[in-house]
Amino acid sequence: MEELIGFVTGNKNRQKLLALLGSKHQLDASKLAKNMHIARPSVDKIVEELIEKELIEQECDVYKLTELGETLERKVHNI
Repeated sequence: MEELIGFVTGNKNRQKLLALLGSKHQLDASKLAKNMHIARPSVDKIVEELIEKELIEQECDVYKLTELGETLERKVHNI
């Protein structure tokens, strides 16, 4: 878990994306980019990294936190 916390907190945009999905529950990539004020290709890269770590999952065209992602988001939020 500590390794994942370091992975997320080591990049502000990863942390922001996780927090955004924590509060909004599910968003598509375009809405993530708009809310985060970053380019869509950057969002796609972060999403790919977080899916690989099993922190978020894709359902149709939207992304949402996995159970692990929810736990991690709460821990990071409390730091």
